[in-house]
Amino acid sequence: MRLDEIFQPQSASRKKASDGTVAEVFIIESLTLTDETKERHEGAVLAAVLKMCGKKPLYYYIRTRAELEHLAEEFEASGYRYLHVSCHGGDDSLETTLDSISYANFAKIFSNRLAGRRLFVSACSAGNEVFAELIRGKNSKAISVAAPVEEIRFDHAVAFWCAFYTKAFSINAKSMNSDRLLEVLQPLAKLFNAPMHFSRVGKNKKWAHEVIEG
Repeated sequence: MRLDEIFQPQSASRKKASDGTVAEVFIIESLTLTDETKERHEGAVLAAVLKMCGKKPLYYYIRTRAELEHLAEEFEASGYRYLHVSCHGGDDSLETTLDSISYANFAKIFSNRLAGRRLFVSACSAGNEVFAELIRGKNSKAISVAAPVEEIRFDHAVAFWCAFYTKAFSINAKSMNSDRLLEVLQPLAKLFNAPMHFSRVGKNKKWAHEVIEG
């Protein structure tokens, strides 16, 4: 679904949590022009798999920062609890097709839009404390952030995230518990040799960081 299509919130009835969110995944994807030619649409594949799991994901493909800013508003309005961002990344930025967005600017774009929500980022090297702390700094009520620590192959990334969501929702289709997510992430990190950085609200309500070794 592209931005030139009218955003239509799902009409099917879904029970909302006390924070007003529903256990669904909002996917935003952006690739290089070369990747587009090679049809490396991880996010689109993930959306199809989630539908097979009985979920109702929303998928958007973007090319610019302006589109990302628009979708940040749409994500907040959607009431979806899980935000999945699929793009290229580096040590201090995330990349859309045409624009580079620093971690700080990404956090600013989603400022106060992640309350009671979880962020999953499929982008090389985005899994680090700096990124997670910036997100938390702009979203004091965010629940967790997960992203790969190192570079990850396209085929491994799509298999990783499809397996992750399939397993997580098979455990509980209506909720994700941080301890259970850790149990799901650990074997996948080892299977794909893909270390993951997982930041979450701990039992003492403080923001905790953990590297899940691959």
